[in-house]
Amino acid sequence: MQAETQNLFEQVKHLPPDEQIELADLIYAQAPLSSSEWEAAWVEEAERRIDAYERGEIPVVAAQEMRARVKARLGMK
Repeated sequence: MQAETQNLFEQVKHLPPDEQIELADLIYAQAPLSSSEWEAAWVEEAERRIDAYERGEIPVVAAQEMRARVKARLGMK
């Protein structure tokens, strides 16, 4: 994450949850891809991950553990 992005993220972490969601919605709405393009990209990514899992290339990680890893990586508690 670039320094400016990290700085913005640190500021956002201090917003109330409803404002964080509102901001995320605004950012998503400004994305250069249409909803159908986003959906197609996510379907493609999900299929790629499923295929990799089925080939034994990626491990299964419990959702609770993954959330903890993401929070730690982003400096959240």
